[in-house]
Amino acid sequence: MTFTCNARGNPVPAISWTRNGSPLDNSSRIGFSDGKKKLTITDVRRTDSEEYRCVAENSVGNITSNAAKLDVQRKYM
Repeated sequence: MTFTCNARGNPVPAISWTRNGSPLDNSSRIGFSDGKKKLTITDVRRTDSEEYRCVAENSVGNITSNAAKLDVQRKYM
């Protein structure tokens, strides 16, 4: 699963990500690319069902994206 943040500004903003309001860092299943503009979650699990937001910040200020809601369903057999 990949989320993309299309933030632009002058000066160029630093990008970070939150999950349910808590900062996200690299982990074995969570990674960032393209200057943190892309957040990728591998081996997606039901516990990843949360709200994800992009935060763009520079010397002028910061802005937070609307929430992207990830809802992982389980297939019942």
